[in-house]
Amino acid sequence: MDDSKSQQSAPVKILVVDDHPNTATTLARGIAQLGSKVEVSSATSGYQALEHAKTRDIDILITDMIMPEMTGLELIEKLQSHPTGGPTFSYLVTAYDVPGLKVTARRLKVKDVIIKPVHPERICQIVLQAIDEIDHARPVANETVKTQPFTILIADDQPDNLMLLARYLEREGYSYIEASDGLETLEKTRNYMPDLILLDINMPNMDGFAVLKEIREDPAIEHIPVIILTAARLEPIEIQSGLNMGADDYVTKPFDRKELMARIRTKLRVKQAEDVIRRRNRELNLLPEIGKELSARLDIEELSGLVLRRTVETMGAMVGHLILINDKNPFHKEHHVSITIQEADIQLPPLNNLLEQIKETREGILIKDTHEDKRWQSSADLPAHSVVIVPMFGRLSLIGLLILIQEQAGYFNVEHQLLLQAIASQAAIAVENARLYANMAREQHKLTAILQSAADPIIMFDADGSLSMLNPAANEVFTGYEAKIGLPLARGRGYDALLEALDEAYELGQAYSKELLWTDKRIFNALFTPIAQGGCVLVLHDVSNFKRLEKVKNEFIATASHDLRNPLTSIKGYSQLIQQMGPLNEYQLDFAKRIQRGAEHMAELVENMLSLANMDLDAEQKREILDVNSMVVKLADEFKPQAQAKQQALTLTLTDDSLTVQCEPLKIEQALRNLIGNAIKYTPNDGAITLSVERDAQKVNIKIQDTGYGIPASDLPHIFERFYRVRNNGHDDIEGNGLGLAIVKSVIEQHGGRVNVESEVGKGSCFSILFPVLPTSQSMAAEAHE
Repeated sequence: MDDSKSQQSAPVKILVVDDHPNTATTLARGIAQLGSKVEVSSATSGYQALEHAKTRDIDILITDMIMPEMTGLELIEKLQSHPTGGPTFSYLVTAYDVPGLKVTARRLKVKDVIIKPVHPERICQIVLQAIDEIDHARPVANETVKTQPFTILIADDQPDNLMLLARYLEREGYSYIEASDGLETLEKTRNYMPDLILLDINMPNMDGFAVLKEIREDPAIEHIPVIILTAARLEPIEIQSGLNMGADDYVTKPFDRKELMARIRTKLRVKQAEDVIRRRNRELNLLPEIGKELSARLDIEELSGLVLRRTVETMGAMVGHLILINDKNPFHKEHHVSITIQEADIQLPPLNNLLEQIKETREGILIKDTHEDKRWQSSADLPAHSVVIVPMFGRLSLIGLLILIQEQAGYFNVEHQLLLQAIASQAAIAVENARLYANMAREQHKLTAILQSAADPIIMFDADGSLSMLNPAANEVFTGYEAKIGLPLARGRGYDALLEALDEAYELGQAYSKELLWTDKRIFNALFTPIAQGGCVLVLHDVSNFKRLEKVKNEFIATASHDLRNPLTSIKGYSQLIQQMGPLNEYQLDFAKRIQRGAEHMAELVENMLSLANMDLDAEQKREILDVNSMVVKLADEFKPQAQAKQQALTLTLTDDSLTVQCEPLKIEQALRNLIGNAIKYTPNDGAITLSVERDAQKVNIKIQDTGYGIPASDLPHIFERFYRVRNNGHDDIEGNGLGLAIVKSVIEQHGGRVNVESEVGKGSCFSILFPVLPTSQSMAAEAHE
C-alpha cells in the first residue's frame, strides 16, 4: 500500500469542545456515526483540550466560542502555536452572529463560523466535507465564501421542474440546492441553511405541507422564507391553508418566470432585513453573557483584560486599548489579536482633543480612515485605518475610554459603535464596582489593623445586644469569663453595670459615656456610640491611674480649701469691723467694701471647690427621704426677693402627685440653687423664670426655664466642665467662677440622674433634672401583691 493510500485509511482525529458536557457528548456521538473514518474525542473546557493536544494529534477542532476561563478563539490561537502545528481545520460554534467575529476568526485561520442552533446532521455534513479536503490534500481555505449572495433550495420530485427552476435561478445569479422528496428537503434545509425554499406540495415520503409544518416548528430554521410552488393544490381553501401554515407566498403552476423572480427578490429583501434584526438580537443576547462574566470579577487588571478580549474578538479588531482616566494612578491596558499584529507595535496618538470632544458630547467617535482624519495624529506607516472610540461613563463622570483599531479603512460602522458602547457601559459599572470593592477592602484592612493594634478594648454589640466583634484587647479584659461572638454577655458574672449602661445607651439613641467599675477594681471610662443600622460600639478606656491622681488632687484641694476658710473668715470679719470702728472717708469706705466683696467671692469659690472635691472623693453620703414639691416651693420663696429686685416673674408649676426621692437634701438644694440663681442672673430685667415639677415614668423631672440671654450652640457641650464660662456673648461683666454647673452635674449623677439643657440665643434656656423617685405606698402595695 502506498503512502497516500495509508494516509487515506487512517481515521481523521476530531476534538469537540463545549463547556456543556451534554452538548459535547451529543455532537461527538453524532460524528462517531460516520464510522471508522473518524476518531472522535470531547472536552468540556479549553484547558482540557490543551491537555488532550499534548498526547494526541487533532485534525479537526470543533469548539464553542463562549466558555469559562478561555474562549474558543483563545483555544484556537493556543493550539496553532502548539509544537504539532495545531489542527488542520478549526470550526467555531457560537450563538452570537456579531459583526467582526468572522473577521477575527479569519485572522486565526478558522475554517468556518457556525451559528447555533447546530444539528448533529449539519455537523456531520461539515465534517465529511473537511475529510474530503484532507483526503485529497486540498489547500486549506481561510474562510468559507459564498460565490453568490443567496442560496435557494429547490424541492420538487420532477427532474424537469428541477432543471427548469435551476436554469432560472442561475440566470439571476443565485446558487441552488436540489431535493427530490420531503425528507431530503428537511435534511438539506437543516444542513445547508438556504436563504429561501421553493417547495412543491406533492412529493414522496412527506408532502410539502408536512415539510412546511416541520420547518415552522423548528426554531433553527423557522425563519427561512418558503414559497409554495405547485400545480396540484389550486383551490382557494388549499391556498389559504398553506398560507395559514406559514408559507410566505403561494405560486401556482404554470407560472410567469419574471413574476416568480420578482416574488423571490421581494422575499429575499425581507429576509435580509429580518436577518439584520436577528443578528442585532443575537448581539444584544451577547451583552448578558459579557455582563455575567464582568460581574464575577473584582480585579481591575483581570476585568480590563476580559473586556478587551471580548471586544477585540467580537468586533474583529486588530488591537484594542482600554484607558482608565479618572484614577489617581492612570491605567492603560492593550490587547492584540495575534502575534503578527503585536509586531506592528501600534501606539496610540495624543488623545487630548478627542477626549475633550467626548466629554462635551458624551458620545463616541467613529474614524473611517485615520490617514485622512486629522483628529488621529499617527504615523502613516502604521497599518491602523479604522478606529472606534467609546466613552465609559461612571455615575458622576467619565472614567475611561475603550478604543478598537482595524487595519481596513471604513471597517467600523455605527452598528459596531452601538454594540461597543453597550459593552463599555457594562464595563464602566464593573470598573466602578471593582474600585469600590478595592477601596472597601483597603478601608477594611486599615480598620482591622487599627482594631488589632488598639490598646483600648473595643466591643461591638448588635441590635439585640449580642456580641458581634471583640478586638484582642477586649478579649483580655474579660477575666474568668469567656465572651462569645453571637451571644449576649451573661448577667450575674460581674458585668451587670456594663449591661445596664448598654440598655441606657440603646434607650438614649445617642453617644453616651459612663464610668464603670470593673471586676478587677479597675475603672473604665465607657463610651457607647450607636450604629445607624442597629447596635452599638463600646470603647473602654482605663482611667484607674487618672482616678488615683485625681484623688490626690482632690484631697489636696479639700485640705487647701478647708485651710483657707479661717483666713477668709478673718478677712471678711475685719473688713466689716473696720467700717464700724470709726468714721471713714469715702475712699476708705470703698476700699473696705471691695475687700469684703472679694473675700465673699473667694469664700464662695472655696466652698464650691470643696464641694466638688468631696463629691469626687465619694465622701460618705447621708441620704434622706425628701418631698420634691415642698423643696421646690421653699427654694422659690427663697429666690423671690432676688427676682423681684430685677422685676422678674418667678412662677411655679407643681404636679398633683406626691413625689419623694431619697437623696442628700443639702446637695440637691445646692444644685437647684445654682440653676435658679443662674436663671435670675442671666435673665434681663422684666424677664420670666418658671419652675416646674413633672413625673416622667419612674423619674421626677424638675425644669428651670428662663427668658434670658441664651447659650450659643457651640458652648452647650462644654458648659458642665469645671471653670468653663461662656465668653464673647456681651455679658462677660456678670460675675461667676465656672463651677456652679459642674457641681449640678456631679450632684445629680451621684443620685443616679442626669441633667439636660436646651437653649437658644436671645430666647432663653431650659435646664431639666431627672432622677429616680421613691415608689408611692399604692405602687409598693401593688408590687407586693404581685
